[in-house]
Amino acid sequence: MTQTIECGTAARWVVRMVIPRRRARDSWRMKIDEERLSSLLEEVNRFGTLDSGGVERLAWTEPEIAARRWLADRCRDEGFEVEFDEAGNVWAFAGRRPAVMLGSHLDTVPNGGRFDGALGIVSALETLLSARAANAPGWEHLGLLCFTDEEGVRFGLGMTGSRALAGDLTTDEVEAAASASGTKLSAVLRDAGFDPARVGDATRRRDDVRAWLEVHVEQGRRLERAGLPTGIVTGIVGLSHWRIEASGEANHAGTTLPDDRHDALLPVAAAAIEAQRVMRATDSLVATVGEAEVVGGATNIVPGLARATLDVRSLDEALIDRATERILGAVREAATDNGCRLQVQETKRLRAAPMDERVLEAMHAAAGEMDSDVPEMPSMAGHDAMTLAGAGIPCGMIFVRSAGGVSHSPLESSTASDCVAGAELLSRTALRLALL
Repeated sequence: MTQTIECGTAARWVVRMVIPRRRARDSWRMKIDEERLSSLLEEVNRFGTLDSGGVERLAWTEPEIAARRWLADRCRDEGFEVEFDEAGNVWAFAGRRPAVMLGSHLDTVPNGGRFDGALGIVSALETLLSARAANAPGWEHLGLLCFTDEEGVRFGLGMTGSRALAGDLTTDEVEAAASASGTKLSAVLRDAGFDPARVGDATRRRDDVRAWLEVHVEQGRRLERAGLPTGIVTGIVGLSHWRIEASGEANHAGTTLPDDRHDALLPVAAAAIEAQRVMRATDSLVATVGEAEVVGGATNIVPGLARATLDVRSLDEALIDRATERILGAVREAATDNGCRLQVQETKRLRAAPMDERVLEAMHAAAGEMDSDVPEMPSMAGHDAMTLAGAGIPCGMIFVRSAGGVSHSPLESSTASDCVAGAELLSRTALRLALL
């Protein structure tokens, strides 16, 4: 039996609080080792550490490859069965297959944080070690999975390893992918001993996955505002990306009177202003003009050409469509009013990915065993789970409170006790699923 309540001032974004029926702790009393969890996090962050206090492990650079090699070696030393698949993903099995797979990624953004991705990996490894030490029922049905290139900042693909497993990555995409400096992903793969033409073959391993679970830092302030260490992710938002280009007439800023102006910046400005209005008026939706430029602009020139991007996100697909139409409607009106030509194009659409209901039930039951109140919330950022869920793999995610909501930054931080709470919720959920 559950009770649903609103979660204080965070009610717009922490969707609901589910208070599970309390249960006695299991007799085997599995315990996450806080010291070992912290030590594992320190070990992995030796790779790519920066003077800023952050880390930089861009996909398929030496620090990131070394971090995956460390993970594989550590898992082998612990007696787990370890494999690399065709996409470079690291698999480690406690025993039996298919397994409930736990993990995340080890690549980072430039000058990134020490928790994004890495916390999910060390929480998975700590779960395997603690469950085995406790001889917890079902521990041999657990596994660890580390995906390559989740961030996508080097080659522009993103979620490459999970997309390969999901069967959503083509050979043409791999061959075309290149860094800003011109380094080809295919060449990097060959240098590392992988065949670019076979990356998609990783999809054959889907049968080894009973479910996918990931611990991740929240990258926001909802849990901090709620005063809670962990949250249960109900789904990962869908997103719509647009490119906006307005063409007007460049002219002298001093001599061109108001009625003679065709200012191309005004439709772009309308996009930013209306995105802010829509976001503030709509629950559980965010809208952002993240790039805007005047092409060939100068202080004394009326803008003749302006461009912008628009990013709209929500768990509700219909809400995305309505918000986008309202924002673009304002852009079109501004273009008409100022005599500008307008081009708008949707450049990306990712559908929302709800988490599996059976996994969510297991998470709430696990929270009840821990005597913990854990709120439900959507993930406003993309994760590997959205790709896997789209391929029919049962998925679940656990958020851990982020200090100040800071992420993708050297200031990214979560307390040791919050990390332990996330790992414990992960382990208890995984073991419940392993016994189903």
